[in-house]
Amino acid sequence: MLWPVALAFSLLFFWGCDKEEPIPGYLYIPSITVSTNSNGTQGSNASEIVDAWVYVNGKFIGVFELPSRIPILETGKNDVLILAGIKKNGLSTERVTYPFYEQFEQKVDFGPGKIDTLNPVVKYRSICTFPWLEDFEDQRISLEGSGSFTTIDSMYITNDPFEVYGFDAIKNKYSGKIQMDTGLQFFENSSIQLFALPRSGQEIYLEFNYKTDVELSAGFYPITSSFVTGVSIVRLFPTNGVWKKAYVSLKEDVNSPQYAGAEFRMVFNAQSNNATVVPEIFFDNIKLIHF
Repeated sequence: MLWPVALAFSLLFFWGCDKEEPIPGYLYIPSITVSTNSNGTQGSNASEIVDAWVYVNGKFIGVFELPSRIPILETGKNDVLILAGIKKNGLSTERVTYPFYEQFEQKVDFGPGKIDTLNPVVKYRSICTFPWLEDFEDQRISLEGSGSFTTIDSMYITNDPFEVYGFDAIKNKYSGKIQMDTGLQFFENSSIQLFALPRSGQEIYLEFNYKTDVELSAGFYPITSSFVTGVSIVRLFPTNGVWKKAYVSLKEDVNSPQYAGAEFRMVFNAQSNNATVVPEIFFDNIKLIHF
């Protein structure tokens, strides 16, 4: 019988046609940081960039949570483009590129098994407008008490190194602080300034660093008449003693037809009901940005 020999030959032929898997190189990105201008018109470089959106030679490779080691099959010098990704409105389900950060570009010489490390630094795009910056470093506060049912409306400035965001005694010396009381309490502050925001589909974001013991909401007041109703956009959870960064998208709500002709005040509020603990809320590096 010849079929076993024929079968063995065909199997050998099949195995012999296997190709070796290519060995990738790797792009390691530990983090992405922000650089702001030296004249202070862009505010702090504080950021919370969670993802890298990676392109090689114009081809989209993927979205990678940082830090990340990314396999790359290309070899030799290649054009790498990286976009900074954030959690829009603090939601893990809404991972987007931040529209106000420039892209980072660099040539990288990839090779099989080789690990190339990049530490991208991004800047704000030159066409960004910053109508409101509040970092408390001038020891003045551009917010005031608001709302009809507030029991706590006072924000004050702290210089306690254990309370100030990124305290370094040079650029970061002060933060805003709210100390609530025990029992049922309501806090609200809104920007003193009114803002005429674009309503032609441009991106608009409210950025801020925060640390809170209670749920915290952020949104705006559309000022269209003597009767004003606040619009809450995000609800942020207690941070367990850790400073966090929020990127709040305002475009969708600002462009609502009902707010035609309105100007806007940014607003923060919180509620607590604790019989024994005095909750605290901290703010820093508040920015209103649009194109």
